[in-house]
Amino acid sequence: MPPYLPQLLLAFVLVALTFSVSYPVTLGGQTQVDALDAALLMLALVNLRLGWSGARHAHGGRAPLTVNLAGLIAAALVTWRMLVALSPLSG
Repeated sequence: MPPYLPQLLLAFVLVALTFSVSYPVTLGGQTQVDALDAALLMLALVNLRLGWSGARHAHGGRAPLTVNLAGLIAAALVTWRMLVALSPLSG
């Protein structure tokens, strides 16, 4: 297993975890956002960056195409889930 693969897998696991856990926090009276999902997604971005940097370092400055595609997919999922987490919850 390449040394950068655990970081990429952990980023995907953290994004997947946001589908099942939640901790809504009330801001300013009635606005609720999901603080746990936002924190998990921040950690997913850190792991994604570490994995991508490790892949670049292991392959002479250029990450393999599969790592780039996996990184783009993970970044898109993080962006989508962050928008969902920080959008005001109804109710």
